[in-house]
Amino acid sequence: MKIQFRTLLSCGAAAIALTAGQAWAAEEPAADAVDTVDTVVVTAAPVARGNAIVTADAIAAQPAAMNIINAIQDVPGVAIRGSDAFNADPWTYGVNIRGFDVNLRSSKIGQTIDDMPAYNASYYLGGAPAQKYLMSENVARIQIDQGTTSVGSASASALGGTIAYVTRDPKEEAGGLISVTLGDNEARRYAGVYDTGRVLGDTTRAYVGLARFTACRWVYGCSDGSGFDEWHAEAKSVTELGKLTITARASYDDAVDDPLIEASRSFLDGTTAGDASVPNWTSTPAGVNENWAHAWSAHRKNTLAYVKFDYAFSDAIQFEVAPYYHHQKGQGDWAPPYQQIAIDPNGVRTIAGGTAPGSSRKRAYYGWTDASGGQRAVVQGVDYTDVDGTRISSSLCYGAGGAVSASCTPLQTYRTSLYGHDRYGFTSKGKFAFGQHKIEAGVWYEKLDRDFGRAWRQIVDVRKGPDYYKAPQLIDFMQHFTTDQWKLYAEDTWTLGDLTLTGGIQKYLIDIEGQTEGWDAYGKSTAPLKTALNADSDVLFSLGALYRVNPGLEAFAGFSQNYGAVGDWALEKTQTDTSKLKSSVADDFEAGLRFHGPRFSAQVTAYYIDYKNAITFYSADFITGGPTGSNGGINYTAGTSGAYANTGKGIESKGVEASLVYELSDAFTASAALTLNDSVYQEGFTGGTANAGAVKPVAKGNDVPGAPSTLVSLGLDYSRDNFRAGLRGKYTGKTAGDAPNTPSLYLPAYTIVDLSAGYRLPLENGRAVDLQLNVTNLLGEKYIGGMLDEFTQRYTRGAPRTVSVGLNFSF
Repeated sequence: MKIQFRTLLSCGAAAIALTAGQAWAAEEPAADAVDTVDTVVVTAAPVARGNAIVTADAIAAQPAAMNIINAIQDVPGVAIRGSDAFNADPWTYGVNIRGFDVNLRSSKIGQTIDDMPAYNASYYLGGAPAQKYLMSENVARIQIDQGTTSVGSASASALGGTIAYVTRDPKEEAGGLISVTLGDNEARRYAGVYDTGRVLGDTTRAYVGLARFTACRWVYGCSDGSGFDEWHAEAKSVTELGKLTITARASYDDAVDDPLIEASRSFLDGTTAGDASVPNWTSTPAGVNENWAHAWSAHRKNTLAYVKFDYAFSDAIQFEVAPYYHHQKGQGDWAPPYQQIAIDPNGVRTIAGGTAPGSSRKRAYYGWTDASGGQRAVVQGVDYTDVDGTRISSSLCYGAGGAVSASCTPLQTYRTSLYGHDRYGFTSKGKFAFGQHKIEAGVWYEKLDRDFGRAWRQIVDVRKGPDYYKAPQLIDFMQHFTTDQWKLYAEDTWTLGDLTLTGGIQKYLIDIEGQTEGWDAYGKSTAPLKTALNADSDVLFSLGALYRVNPGLEAFAGFSQNYGAVGDWALEKTQTDTSKLKSSVADDFEAGLRFHGPRFSAQVTAYYIDYKNAITFYSADFITGGPTGSNGGINYTAGTSGAYANTGKGIESKGVEASLVYELSDAFTASAALTLNDSVYQEGFTGGTANAGAVKPVAKGNDVPGAPSTLVSLGLDYSRDNFRAGLRGKYTGKTAGDAPNTPSLYLPAYTIVDLSAGYRLPLENGRAVDLQLNVTNLLGEKYIGGMLDEFTQRYTRGAPRTVSVGLNFSF
């Protein structure tokens, strides 16, 4: 049945394309092409580059609890990964567009929210995915530029295009919405939004929203106590004072996320286990508790706010400036099956300094409880003096032959990664229209102060549970980074009848400073290690042409140089040679056709991308010429060692993307999307992923992992009176599972079918009740849903069939 259904998807896409092509020749085009259509399908904006727009209707068609990124899954060229039933797990989710990835440790796709820069979406580096800034009820649309990036986009990591989220404006009339979603895995989401309508002398509109989401991980059916717990609040206002419009928005998000725990393919292929986690916390930590999912928790708080001042001097001259601020504070947990301590040259324990020459680190697997009830780490064969002067001997727990005393307690520690940053800056632009020209020029400035550290905190008593002491037992490292970034850009749009030409330039000026705190062998502070990096770009160019063949048909072509700046993450690894590290540039060429008529819309884009100055990570062993092997286990002690370096040419991507929407009748709308993509490495190199094991060789011509060669989407939507329904299927072709292209690690092809249905019951006085049913993975497809990154060689299963029901009351 699966093979037949996949064949049906491909044949169905071709059939709809043929039908639409016949209608194209037969119908008169609409008098004016429009940007969007009022359906749940994907459309496009009339610009000189391939793009797609996902409307609010498409966002509302998915479960309210679903990660908003899933709303773009039917966009050509886009592959969404994830293993949680609602894709709420930032650890395993990923996005790939034309071979460029956003994953746990890397971000090569730009993301903005109302034109404000969203922070690096790589979760391991302290980033935050879009769902941490947004309520789905308040998103008006999502625009995806799959390759050529607008020169005005406020992103320094848009090698593979941009994803731009646009929130809705407050409504003219007062009213609100109360939403309740219940689903499998004990999913619960409660949300409310209230619009004030016109207030303050009819100058201002505003809304406020609040949402609460909780759910279990689907593995173990919620019995292991792990899951997701998130509070979200946001508000937006628009004030109109003559020629001045002031728009303000703020969002706050407080989330605790327990991930699906990755495993080797041999484990997943050879067992029926949902992931590599264990169902319970035990009193014997070695090899068990470190795989309890709640011990891998990520705690993050994100606050993002901006104020836009838009002043129109005239119809031809307009200026905008928008200061913004983003604050994040968080902690990532992980539980090694021992306690690690540092000992100075005199045999005295220290809290810091364990990596300094003359000091040493020891692992304690058992502890002795003193008279006051405090735990003391005991190391076999080692006697030392604790920080308070108490002498701790090996004999407190170990007898002859290494026998462990029954009175000693197994030890375990939380290795906590500490995240914190403050971003602030502004975007600004001026728009000028004269004659046949429309010129936009702008400046974006941002300062980022980021702290990153790691501390070990001892669990009080592993036999009683995972509670731990807040005071650190050992400090691995503490780092501080400051980034000053400017972007200058200008673009001219020149209209010559039916031909529109665009030309743009942009320039980045980026200075990064970092310092790693230092300690001597006795745990005393020393001068920090200071590093610096300049990541200025050359002048980057873009060119585009849009030709209006007739009122419904457009031809377009474009070229852009997309920039992927070196970030402060490169300075985390203290052996990086910052004088030689160059930022990445992707030259993107594309051309296509776009049609919009009364009954259908279509777009086809061919592209070629040349990615230069690729950057990869090298382990410290590789740099020093030592052994590069690894035992394949978790490296709990990885810290600041290793380096980032350029590996020459990076990815080459080429392919074709096509999409169409066809209104079969007043009630039925069909949609289809096809992607044929070929992404390969242009040069051989040796590299790896920071803190993820040994470096590995990659051959020239290898397939890029996470970039499927074939994507096919089909959708059928029905809407009549107050009832609506939708059926969507997406086929993802066989995909490389790691950069070395290990044959056994390729991700098998799979097909996911989703179903939605809803009924809206109008009530008096403008009120209404809306009921919606969603079933994701309707056919129960079993597949590999998550791939952490290019080198880790760890994977997670996709979620099984999941049902959720949403009830909305609007007033």
